[in-house]
Amino acid sequence: MGSAVVLVGVLMALMSSCCAYDFYVGGRHGWVKHPCESYNSWAGRNRFRVHDRLIFKYKQGNDSVLVVTEADYNSCNVADPIGCYTDGNSVFQFNRSGPFYFISGAAGHCAHGQKLIVVVLATRNPIPSPPPAPAEPPYWPPPTPSLSPYPSPASAPSTPGNSPSTPLPPRPSSSASDLAVSKVSLGLTLLMALGRLLG
Repeated sequence: MGSAVVLVGVLMALMSSCCAYDFYVGGRHGWVKHPCESYNSWAGRNRFRVHDRLIFKYKQGNDSVLVVTEADYNSCNVADPIGCYTDGNSVFQFNRSGPFYFISGAAGHCAHGQKLIVVVLATRNPIPSPPPAPAEPPYWPPPTPSLSPYPSPASAPSTPGNSPSTPLPPRPSSSASDLAVSKVSLGLTLLMALGRLLG
């Protein structure tokens, strides 16, 4: 029982983190004063989503990362940051959609291009499934003439919209339900694999 609880916990952790990505700001060069490529050009080539993380690598003690307002970004104002990171390996996780502004806290670095705007895409709410179509009444074929001495059953009254010949509108496809099925399939596969390893 205990191993099943651990297994479910591991599975939940995998499922929740399967769609978040780590982005290394500046690539192999890191967070530097004179980047080879502007940080905003780099950001424009990537798509950022809620829960993704930016990783800033720089020399501790010589630089820092400041999260600032748009006005402070535009003026390179380091006096009143929203957040300040100084450890040399700073990780910032996006907790909402919208723009985020980053500048260097080192004197003069922001003016030399060490600044970054990241726009995080809005989360997609799953498309609600349409309500199920009402059940069609059973189809009774029209009575055929019979030579039987017994009377034929009365035919069911036909109402507009419920006749068997009225086609139902096509059900819209839902990529959200496809994604949910994919995640459940992945989860079950991982669960079975871990179950075999543990048991």
